[in-house]
Amino acid sequence: MSASTQRLNYSQVPPRASSSRAIRNEIVPTNSGGSYTMNSQIIFDLPANLNNTFCDFQSSYVKLTVNNGDGADIKFHGGGFPSCIKQIVLELGGQTLFSCDNWNTLYEMMLSLDTSASFRNNAGERLFGAGGDFDGATITHTNNATRQICFPLVLTPLMANRYFPLIGRDRLRIRLILDTSARSLLGAATDAEVTITDVALVTYNLELGSDVMAMVAANSGGAFKIAMPSYQHHQASLDTTATSLVATLGFSMSSLNRILIAQTRQAAIAANNHIGNRSRLQLNRFFVTIGGVKYPMRDVQDTGSAVAVTGEGAEPFAEALISQRALCAWSHDSSIQADGGFAVLDGVGAASATTGSFLIDLDLESQRVAGGEGSLGLVAGVNCIGQVVQLTMEYAAAAGNAHVIDVFGEHTILCSLDLNTLTWSIAV
Repeated sequence: MSASTQRLNYSQVPPRASSSRAIRNEIVPTNSGGSYTMNSQIIFDLPANLNNTFCDFQSSYVKLTVNNGDGADIKFHGGGFPSCIKQIVLELGGQTLFSCDNWNTLYEMMLSLDTSASFRNNAGERLFGAGGDFDGATITHTNNATRQICFPLVLTPLMANRYFPLIGRDRLRIRLILDTSARSLLGAATDAEVTITDVALVTYNLELGSDVMAMVAANSGGAFKIAMPSYQHHQASLDTTATSLVATLGFSMSSLNRILIAQTRQAAIAANNHIGNRSRLQLNRFFVTIGGVKYPMRDVQDTGSAVAVTGEGAEPFAEALISQRALCAWSHDSSIQADGGFAVLDGVGAASATTGSFLIDLDLESQRVAGGEGSLGLVAGVNCIGQVVQLTMEYAAAAGNAHVIDVFGEHTILCSLDLNTLTWSIAV
């Protein structure tokens, strides 16, 4: 049997989209009258009970203006304005869909893993003030200079490959809790001197025709079910005399897919990079135990060297790329070697050379299948409900400065909208 290339197949054409329309909306915050300072929160309430309407969060973003009221210039960290968001909380009716503290640390880690320095210096700089170095865009102090910002709500369950239904009875509330100026900006500005105005959530809603909506509902078996990525956070401390750390993480979910770890200095200096400055320390090895079972079975090891060594952190970074499904993707972009890179032992974050990007990303999925719009992937993480989850880290020597160890557990949650009662249920 012979065959020919699809480029010679002239019988197939793309089907026409079903009866629908896309509507651009701007939702203003419901608190504080439209002006905010650092160390405050911004609240958006999405509408509910909208007939045949869905929100496309992958095409939606937050827009705002940052105003510098200090007498000197200020700069964003390398991740731009999103590095100023300490916590994101999503509430669906009376239930908490998502709550991740130190979200900006997770964001900086994933930005290093998944974006190139070229993106950060171009699109990232224009959109949200990012930079390929340890610092991002500058907001001058001249005439109360301002900076316009637009960014999507990445690293939340809203980024699932499904439209979010707005037909339910329960409204979706989004809380953006801002960090302090000292922790998340470079400069001497106080929280009150940095104001955020002109805030809005720009959403693109999909409105279906009645016949198409009836077909979608009929094919859904009485409920809209959405598998969503989510994150839980645990924080531990490492003092200046400790050469090991054993932390009980308190994670409890049916599919723990991966664990991400950042080591940052405990004390924040206003003029230095704090959120994006991750130390390597003299790490020898690390592992996780779940219900007494060790993951991975063979330790992931680093050199534990007290000085920068060529190839430092290669094994932890290889594990991180496996978790990203990118170990063999030679075209995969990252900016992990920006600034001082993986080799920085315990940088102060005052300049590029003293800002580290070390991180740990440990994959726990048994069957590594990449999902996408045309694929559901698999729920293949470790079930740790009712299990004790512990992290063990061992060092060749004690750290010179006290550190905070931020541990993030990525897992899968299932949200279900009952089409009879139009109420939501959430399963972790």
